[in-house]
Order: sequence, then C-alpha cells, then structure tokens
Amino acid sequence: MSLKDRLKPLLKIFKYSSIVGGSALLIAYHFKQTHIRISKIVNPCVLDAGKKCSPEYIYIDDPSYDAAMKAENDRENKQTVGLSRIWKSLKYSLAWKLLWLCRHGSKEQRNIALEQLAAFKNNKSWDCLKLAQAFDHDTAVLLARTRGADLRYFLPPPIHVRRAALTSELTSFKLRDLLTAVQGVNPHGCIQYFLTKYFFNVQEQPVEVDVPNKPDSLTEKELCILCLDGIHHHLSLFYQKSYEEDVSVQTLMKLGILPCLAELLLRYHNDIDMDIAVLKVLTILSIHKNLSKDFFQNGLVRDLSRLLRSNDVRLASSAAVSLVNISGEFLFRPGLYLLYPLYRTPVQYTCDTLLVHGLRGGVFVTWRQRDKTCFKPIGILEVSVSDADCNPCKENETEAKYYDLDLQQVLDDIIEIEEESLLSNMEVVLHDLPIDAKRETNLNKFTAKKKRNALIQEEEDKCSYTFCWPKDWLPKDCKNLRILGINYWSSLSEWLEHCPLQNADISTRAAELIPKLVDAEVGKKNVVWLTHSMGGLIVKQLLIEASESSNTLIKQISNCTKAIFFYSTPHKGSALATMPRAAAAVLWPSQDVKQLQENSPLLLDIHKDFIKCAERYNWETISFAETLPTPVTAFKVPIHFVEPNSADLGRGMFYQLPLDHLSICKPATRQSVLYTTVLDVLQRVIAEDVELHKSNNYIQSFIDYILWTTRLKIKAIIEILDEAQSAERLRSLEKTLLSTFTDDFWD
Repeated sequence: MSLKDRLKPLLKIFKYSSIVGGSALLIAYHFKQTHIRISKIVNPCVLDAGKKCSPEYIYIDDPSYDAAMKAENDRENKQTVGLSRIWKSLKYSLAWKLLWLCRHGSKEQRNIALEQLAAFKNNKSWDCLKLAQAFDHDTAVLLARTRGADLRYFLPPPIHVRRAALTSELTSFKLRDLLTAVQGVNPHGCIQYFLTKYFFNVQEQPVEVDVPNKPDSLTEKELCILCLDGIHHHLSLFYQKSYEEDVSVQTLMKLGILPCLAELLLRYHNDIDMDIAVLKVLTILSIHKNLSKDFFQNGLVRDLSRLLRSNDVRLASSAAVSLVNISGEFLFRPGLYLLYPLYRTPVQYTCDTLLVHGLRGGVFVTWRQRDKTCFKPIGILEVSVSDADCNPCKENETEAKYYDLDLQQVLDDIIEIEEESLLSNMEVVLHDLPIDAKRETNLNKFTAKKKRNALIQEEEDKCSYTFCWPKDWLPKDCKNLRILGINYWSSLSEWLEHCPLQNADISTRAAELIPKLVDAEVGKKNVVWLTHSMGGLIVKQLLIEASESSNTLIKQISNCTKAIFFYSTPHKGSALATMPRAAAAVLWPSQDVKQLQENSPLLLDIHKDFIKCAERYNWETISFAETLPTPVTAFKVPIHFVEPNSADLGRGMFYQLPLDHLSICKPATRQSVLYTTVLDVLQRVIAEDVELHKSNNYIQSFIDYILWTTRLKIKAIIEILDEAQSAERLRSLEKTLLSTFTDDFWD
C-alpha cells in the first residue's frame, strides 16, 4: 500500500475535525462577544440593589395551599417535556401567523386564516388576551362573524364602562340626556311627548345626593327600555345613509351613546328584553361603516358575537345585521333583517328569499310555525314571539334498544319493510291539504317509502318548534340561499297610539323599500318573494315601479324576480275595510285597513299593471286563500279577512285551504303544501341557475379553446415568418461574402 493511501483516512479525520472545531470556536466567539456587549449595556448588579440583609417571608397557614402548589408544580413538570409543550408552542406561533394573514393576506387567505383561528380550542386565557390585544377592528369584526370563534378573542368594554356598570347611578337619566340632545337637532312630537310623560315631573335631588329620583310607576330597567325605544324610533325616522349628513347620530356619538349601551349590556347581562332594545339601536348605528372602530373599542363586538349565537331569532338576526354592516360586506338599512346565513360562509348564495308580512305582523311573528295561539281570537294589539304557545315532544325513553347494533339494524329494517307494505295500500293524510285547487301544474304523488318518510318528518317537525320556518327549514332542503326579512310598521286599529309619520299608503311603502333592497344588493341574484296579506300588495307595487325604472340597479330587481307567493293577499280588496258600522265602531279600522276597500280603483290598477309585468317577465305566481273566518277581539267576532275570489290572482297555481287569515302563512310541518310549493320553486330556480352557470362555463371554455388555438396558430405563423426572414438574411449574407472573396469584388 502506498503512502498516499495510508494518509487518506488521517486526512479525512483531520478535515472533519477542523470543520467541527472551527464551527465550535466560531460559536464560542460569538457567545463571548454577545456577553461582553450585554454586560456593557445592562448592569449585572442591578438586582442586588434591592436586597436586604435579612430575608422576608409570607407565611400562609392553610393546609390546602401546599396540596394546591404541589399539584400545580406536578402539572408544570409534566408539561415541560414531551410533545405537549412542543405542540402548544407551535399552535401559539401558528396563531400569530394566521393573524398576520388576516391583516395582509388575500381574500382567500384571510378566509382560511379566520376559519383556522375560530377552530382553535382549549386555548389559555393569556393566549387569547394577547391575541385580542393584537387584533385590529376589521379582523375582530370578521372573526366575530365566524362560526365557533372563542369569545375571549374579543376585548371587553373599557375599564371606566365596567366600573360605571357596578355603580348605583341611574342609566335612564343618561338616556334622557341623549333624547333631549337629538330632540334639539331634529325636533319630533313623539320624543317631546315621551319626555313630558316620563320625565316632566321628575326632579333631580340636590348635588350632594348621588342618585336622582325616577318615576315610581316604572322600574329602572323598564324606563331604560322605553328610552331606548324612543332613541330607536327617532333614529329610524331621521337617519341618513351618509354619516356626514346624519346629525342625530353625530350628536349621539359625541355624547357617548356606545359606552352607555355597553354599560347597559353589562348591567343587565343575558336579559333578553334589554338585549333586544340595545340591538335595535345598534342596527341603525351600524349602517355607518366608519363607526366600526368605535364598536370595537367599546367592547360591543364581543357582545354582538355573543348575541349572534343566541337561540332567539330576534337576537341572532339583529346581531348579524350589525356585524355585517360594520364589516362593510352589505348594507342593511332599518327594516331589513338577515335571517340566513348568520355566519360568514365561503359559498356564494344564488337566490334571495324575501319575506314580507302583512297587517299586524312582523318578521319574527308572521313566519313562525303554527301553534295553538293561531286559532285563538286576535286582539288589536301587536303580537310578539312571547305569544307563541308550543309543546315540544319528549323523547320516547321506553323504546327498546339492543346492545347488538347488527341485531338492532335488522329489526329496524323489518319494521320499515312492514310499514312500507302497509302504507302502499293506505291513503296518507298530512297536514294542510288543499280543499280546492286551480291551474295546478303537478300533483305530488307519494310512494310507500315517501309516505313513511313524510310521516316521520311530520312528527319531527311537531316536536321541534321554529319561530321562523323559512330560516330553519329551507336551508336544510335547499342550498345557497340568502333569506331576508322585511319589517314595516302597520296597525289594525286606530285605538293604538302610533307616530303620524309612520302612516303611509301602499305606493309610499314600496318607494321606501326600493332603496333598502338596492343597498342590500337584492337584484344581483335570483329573487323569490314570500308575502302575506297587505305585504303582497306592497311587493306588487314595488315590482311595477322597478320594471318601469330607468335605474339599472332598481330594474334588476324585476329582472331577477323568478316567483312570488301570495298568502291571502287581497288583490281586489278586503271586506274588513267595509265592515258594518257597529263592528267598525268597535274595531275602529286604521288607515292601513281603509286603503283595502273592495274593488278599490287603486287596487284594481295595481292588479292590472302587475299582471302585465308578470306576463312580460314570466314570473311564476302561487296564491293561497283562507276559507275559515278569523275571530277578532274578546267578543270572537268572526271576520273573513280575504275572500277566495279576492285572493285568486287569476294566473298561476291557486290553493284554498281550511285555515284562517293568521294560519294561512304558518305551515304545521314541512309536509304542508304551504311549504312544499315554496321548496319546489326554490329548487327549480337554483337548478336552472346551476344549469345556466354550467352552460356559461361550457361557452366560456369553448371561447377559451378557440382563443388558445388561434393563439397557437398565430405563434406558429410568426415563427415561420421569423424562420423565413432569418433564411433570407443568411442568403443575403452568403451572397455578400461570395461577392467579397471572388472576382466580382475586384470588378
């Protein structure tokens, strides 16, 4: 073996040892330099300055303290090693990276980051608080609208608001000052009447007494709710879309209305009446996007996210409207309620479903599932959700269950086969079957299996009551929907106190509703209307005006309308407006009722113009008529609000059902014809939209293919031309060289 071969292992060892040693020396040098620099900046003896000669101890004479400290120490020791600590540190760093994406990423990245942040569970409180301090107001609002987000991600109200909520100071007098201020900038008789009624005789105590008197007939909570209703009433009448022009909101913001509302939510935590009153004011304030930072700084984003998760549809819908408005995604003016989807979703909706109630109705009352109160005599006062009466079914706990799952499945299959064979020879009678039908295009024929499923589903719907059946039922059976509720003030009798500015005819209500729908971007997707009673007349007038408008955004509402459902709409008037004098003296019909005179020229003109528009735009129309009288007042006066001949539009499907005026828009279950017809139309509208989208995609793909092939051809032609030009240049160069080195050059 040569000397060179013998030295090779030694050289390799020397090579690696020099690399490792050099690296170690380099690291040691940097550590030393870092230590020297830190020693020059920080005095190492600074901690010894506060040391005393004798140590001081705090002695805790509690036997449970030692056990608690030992358990905490053991827990910390267990977490110092292993994968748990590594995973927590990784999750913590990931949360900060997701937060960075929420601020600086694209729209798709932001959506993914928000979903991942909301999916984090079992976080430490200090982790959530650090993230909450780092959130900006835009990110916090978007996260509040994300399903499952931890409430600890949102900061509570400021410390001065929390301290004020713990004092005995009366908040009603703060609200009184706010009402007095807006009365000064926009005087209104209702506010003056309210202040005179509740605060005129209230004298504040001398300065040395902290708490002034309040009216003895009302509690502090009741007076605060009345004040909030007064502020809401004033803002709903005088609000402006532009913040610079909204003098009332500017005045309230300068006087600190948001801290006052946050204080009320703290004082009356989880009080549903106070939450509703505060939310009504917040929904109007939220139309100004520039106030989102003020919402965030006063801790209201946290409260809105909390109320968004409420089972009460009134709280959840109002909170969703406020969050959507301050996020800037849509603009829902007063009177519009977002019913579905309440949370952010990456899926784009393809159809708008709009709910318009009738006289003495509301979004959260008219569209509830049928209950016992629907058959009771109605009064002249407004109804509320609390008037509903339902008996949810209890689960059958006595049903036999087997531990062997396979045996249980076999027994269930045997029962299903027996029931289907029995149902195939039986007629199944479901709820809300029509007693008469006209112009019906298709009949629902149930097979044995469908009959069984229908009966099972009917029993389930009886046991799970809903206060808004379009919100809770339609998304289960139909995807990609946006459901909006439209609210307007109406009355049945003049016995009720009401604002004179709220009286309006059908044309005025339709004209006021159009800009609200445009701001909510209604008309960009397909539209299906569900209307009850006078709401159908308002929608008819609205669609007529939209079809005649020169504004493209308004005209799109009529262009995108696909179907309208009329639940007992008095197309030709109602007998309620022409009742006998004795009955009219008892009821004292309101102006809303008086404009529904039978064979009124106004109603007949609206009807004639609507039929023309429906034929021109090919709108699908479905009408339902009541056949039972509705008992009114405690005297149970039977009144047939809308006769079948008036409820019949004259085109489209028409059903007569054995129901009264209040029950005609309230299906008992999802097997009711009142619901199945709506579902059938929506499924067809969405299916047509999907097919159109696919055909458009095919057309776009075909166009892209043609452009691609054309681009390739042009590129090939250019390459051929380039090759020809280069060949021509070569030939000219060759000729030049030949002429240079031949006799032609000398010639």
